[in-house]
Amino acid sequence: MSNEVKDAGLQPAFVEYWELGPRYLRLMDQFRAGRQVHAYLLTGPRGIGKRAYAKTLASILYCEGEEKPCRACGQCRLIEEGKHPSLIVVQSEGSKSVSVDRIREVISLAAMHSPDGRERVILIEPIESLTPQAQNCLLKSLEDPYTNVIYLLLSHDTSTLLDTIISRCSVFKLTPWPSDVLEKHLLQLGFPRDTVERAVVLSGGNVGEALTIAAEQPDSGQETALEQILRVSNYTDAFRCSAMLKDRAAEADQILFLLERYLQQCMMIKSGLISYEPMQHTPWGGLIQTIPLEDLISLTDQLFLARKLRMSNVNWQSGIDQLILKILEAKNKWQKS
Repeated sequence: MSNEVKDAGLQPAFVEYWELGPRYLRLMDQFRAGRQVHAYLLTGPRGIGKRAYAKTLASILYCEGEEKPCRACGQCRLIEEGKHPSLIVVQSEGSKSVSVDRIREVISLAAMHSPDGRERVILIEPIESLTPQAQNCLLKSLEDPYTNVIYLLLSHDTSTLLDTIISRCSVFKLTPWPSDVLEKHLLQLGFPRDTVERAVVLSGGNVGEALTIAAEQPDSGQETALEQILRVSNYTDAFRCSAMLKDRAAEADQILFLLERYLQQCMMIKSGLISYEPMQHTPWGGLIQTIPLEDLISLTDQLFLARKLRMSNVNWQSGIDQLILKILEAKNKWQKS
């Protein structure tokens, strides 16, 4: 990979959002006109671009240029570098949950005047990483918000959120990127055209996944682990997969992400959204066209459950084991049909 791609940090900051559709521009115009509400919930799968869009919205508030965000002034640069004093970012560390004490600390800080006297923006990613107690603490602030605080809450999966949190926010769902837009941005980052074309096809419009696919080494240990899971054919294989994931616990999140992406690609093939050809030489290549769509959905649900258990540190290995057994049962059924 070229130095230009490495230096880009694998994130196309400040996208030309008009290319993604008028919905993005309408919300940006609300911020430009000062008509923003106190809390936004930005939703969509991991990698769809929620953080970049949230930074763009925050930049509009603080930008000193005529065309907001100008992307060049000191305020915009501070936002992009994560150094703006009025932007408070709360992120989970690995699989750790965000504690209620951390949320209390952030709310107390938000009650103080910002250094420049303008709004404070609190960006939380992902919101589902908050413990139930932390979510309830945040809810109280959302129900009785400070006038100078704007919450930008990012969620990969809203199913674990309190309904009352969702109801207190303006919900904005980010959608997949059009293929031509995604291709243009990957080329601008310096990736070779053949790599870009593969990433565009396999990512289904998810910019984060496209960047990962374009940058990854096909023979990496995580890819090998994924193949081991996909090729499970008996209980001995299932036991080995379980032991492998336990030994590689530090990489489990990324391996589960690769498995989720594979299942999504299979579903997109079944739905006619992407071509079958790029997947025909993968472990399930000979089965994809006969796999029932509902089985792929069921496996994805089981994967989400395993990830939630891992995030909460509650018997997550049991969730992994159940997922592998579900894959084994499903493959046995497909091969008999």
